[in-house]
Amino acid sequence: MNYSKRIERLRQAMQEAGIDGVVFGLGANYQYFTGSVAPWIREGEPLEPDHLLVVGREGLPTIITVGARVREIVPAEVNIQAAADRAEVICLLAGLLKGERFGVGRQAYAYLPQLVTEAIPGCECMEADGLGEQLRLIKEPDEIARLREVAGITDRTMTEILRRIDRGLSQARLQQMILDIGEEYGVQDVSFPPAGLYVKTGSLPSDNPFTYPKEEGLVMGTSIAFDFGFVLHGYCSDFGRSFYYGAAPAHIRGAYKALQEAQVHLISRLKPGLRIGDMPGILLAKLDESGYGDRFRARVPDGTLGHQIGVDLHENPWIKPETDTLLAPGMVMCIEPKVWSPGEYYLRVEDMVLITDDGAESLTGFDRDIFELYPTGA
Repeated sequence: MNYSKRIERLRQAMQEAGIDGVVFGLGANYQYFTGSVAPWIREGEPLEPDHLLVVGREGLPTIITVGARVREIVPAEVNIQAAADRAEVICLLAGLLKGERFGVGRQAYAYLPQLVTEAIPGCECMEADGLGEQLRLIKEPDEIARLREVAGITDRTMTEILRRIDRGLSQARLQQMILDIGEEYGVQDVSFPPAGLYVKTGSLPSDNPFTYPKEEGLVMGTSIAFDFGFVLHGYCSDFGRSFYYGAAPAHIRGAYKALQEAQVHLISRLKPGLRIGDMPGILLAKLDESGYGDRFRARVPDGTLGHQIGVDLHENPWIKPETDTLLAPGMVMCIEPKVWSPGEYYLRVEDMVLITDDGAESLTGFDRDIFELYPTGA
C-alpha cells in the first residue's frame, strides 16, 4: 500500500478545501493513512487524547501517542512523538500546525476542536472526516485483495457453522460459535457482534421479530438469519444468509428463493455509472414480481439496502434511494436485503460485491440454494 501517495492525495484535497492541516484520532482515516490496524473498530470514542495523526501542508505526517507506545507497527513513513499528558499534546500541536483553518476527525470530535483551538488560538476548526472518506471511496488493488481474503474466511465460517447446527442449540451459543470459528481461522476481530437470529413459525406476531429467548434451544420450524463479519489485516467483512430448521412451508421457501433471485438479479445489473440510489428499486421490482416486495418494505420502509465497506464496516456511500453517487470500479458494496412476516419468518442475505470495469463480482460466494436444515441423523 502506498501511504505516501495517500498523504499526497489528502493534501490535495486539503488544498481544494482551503484547510491548512488535519488531525485524526484513532479510526478509519487514521488507519487508512498510516497502515496501523490498532483495534479501534469496537472501542468506544475516547474522551481524552489517545493516538493522533497530524498532517500539515508539507513535511512528514506525525503521530502523537499519549501516555502509551504505538499500538501496532505503522507501515507509513511518519514521525512519532510521545506526549505524557494533554498539556504536552497541545504543545506538540502548536509546533506542528501552521495556518488558520484546520480539519478534525469526527471520531475524536469530543475533544479535538478544543485541543486545536488551544494550540492555535483564534483558528477555525471543522469536521474533516469527509476528506478521507472520499479518498477511501475507490479501493486499491491491495485493499481488494484483503477484502477478498476476509470475505473468503467468512464463507468458510458459514460452511463450518452449518456442520455444527443441531436441535437445542441456543442463539447465545451460536453467537459464541461464530466467534470461535473465526478465531480458528485467524481473524483479528469481528466487525460487529455476530448474530444468528431465530424466528419460530407460528409464534406471536410482533413489531420486533426477535422475541425468541437467547438461551432457548433451537426447535424444528424455525428460521435462522445470520449476520456476521470479521476483521483481517485491518479490513472488514459483512455477510448474511438464512436457513430454515426443518421442512419449510411453501410460502417461506418461496420468500427465500425470491430474495436470492432478487439479489442475483441486482448484482447482474451493476456496472460503473449506475446511480447507487437506483439499486433498491431494481431489487424491489424483482421482489414485486415474486410477490414479496411488500415484505421488504415492511422491514425497511426507507428503502436502505446496504453500504460500502473497507477499513470500516459502514462506509459511504449508503445504498438508499436518495444517494446520487455513481458506481465506479473498485467500490465494494454490501448489499443486504431482508424480508419478514411477523410470527412467521425473518430472512436476510448479504453479499460483499466488487464493482469491476464492466460489471460486478460477489466476493462472498456461499451457496445460495442451501436453505432447509435437518437434525443430525434425520
